[in-house]
Amino acid sequence: MRRILLLLVLIVAVLNFGKTIVTTINPYYLIVSQLLGDTASVKLLVPPGANPHLFSLKPSDAKTLEEADLIVANGLGLEPYLEKYREKTVFVSDFIPALLLIDENPHIWLDPFFLKYYIVPGLYQVLIEKFPEKQSETRQKAEEIVSGLDTVIRDSFKTLLPYTGKTVVMAHPSFTYFFKEFGLELIPLSSGHEHSTSFSTIKEILRKKEQIAALFREPQQPAEILSSLEKELRMKSFVLDPLGVNGEKTIVELLRKNLSVIQEALK
Repeated sequence: MRRILLLLVLIVAVLNFGKTIVTTINPYYLIVSQLLGDTASVKLLVPPGANPHLFSLKPSDAKTLEEADLIVANGLGLEPYLEKYREKTVFVSDFIPALLLIDENPHIWLDPFFLKYYIVPGLYQVLIEKFPEKQSETRQKAEEIVSGLDTVIRDSFKTLLPYTGKTVVMAHPSFTYFFKEFGLELIPLSSGHEHSTSFSTIKEILRKKEQIAALFREPQQPAEILSSLEKELRMKSFVLDPLGVNGEKTIVELLRKNLSVIQEALK
C-alpha cells in the first residue's frame, strides 16, 4: 500500500513539474517564479531589454505560447498578439479595479500598492488553483513578497514626501502610477511608443522648470530629446528601469533598485 501511495505522489509530482507557465514580461516572471519556486517551469517571452510595446512573435515564440499550460500577461493593450491564446491567458490588469487605471496606461506592475493589494493576491489565487498541493508554500512566498512591498512603500513615502507637488520628466509614461501614489506628477515626453514629443509638451516642461525635481530615462526607450532637455534645464537625467535589465531576482529587488536611483536623483 505504501509503495502504491509513493508511486501516486511521484506521478503527481511529475505531472506538476511538467506544467509550463509563460509570462510575457519580466516583472511577472519574477513574481511567478518566486511564488512557485521549482513547482513548475516558468518561461519569459519578452526579454527585459526589449521594448514590450514593439514586440512581435517569432515562430519560436508562437511555439512557446502553444505549449504553455498558462500564460500570465499584463493586458491593457500591451500584448495584442495573445488574442489567439485568450482561453489560457490570465491578464493581471483584470485584478485591478477599472477606476484606478489611468487612460489605459499599462504600467501597473510599477505601483507597489497595486502589487500588494491586487497583483500578488490575484496571481496567488490563480496559481494555487493550478497547484493546490503547494498552497502552503505559495502563501508563504506571497507573504514574503507583500512584506518586502511594505518596506518599499514605507521608504518611498520617506523619500518622496518632501517633494509632494513636484514634477518629474521621463521619455515614457511608465512610472506614472508610481509617482502619482506618492504625490508627484510625471510628464512624459511622449504618450506612447508611437507618438513623438509635441511642442506643447516641451512648452509645459519649460513653464514648470522650477517645479521639476528630476529627469529620468529608460534602457528600453530612446533618449535623444531628454538629452536636449538636460542642457536646457541644466539637470542630469538618471536611469529608471521598468523591466529589470540587470538580472534582478525579485520584484521587490527591482523596485528597490529604482527607488535608490530616485533617491540619488533627488539629492
